Amino acid sequence: MATKPDYHIFTFRTDERPFPWRWEIRRHSKPMGVKLGSGGYQSRSAVESAGKNVLERFLVELSQEERCERKKLSLPITSSCRN
Repeated sequence: MATKPDYHIFTFRTDERPFPWRWEIRRHSKPMGVKLGSGGYQSRSAVESAGKNVLERFLVELSQEERCERKKLSLPITSSCRN
């Protein structure tokens, strides 16, 4: 199951001007296999806020997907699960 401590936001400054800040969602336990992130932020506080909002939404959707996968193994798919 997805847990918040395993996933985190990594923010960093790039050489891209005038908006050099970027965020990525990363996982502590093992590499994710894909890069999830966005750039073009003017300040550290802006990029941290945006990254945290996306991380929260990512974790909610990941949790819903994991619940649906468990239900598929034992019960018919509910309306909240996507095919």
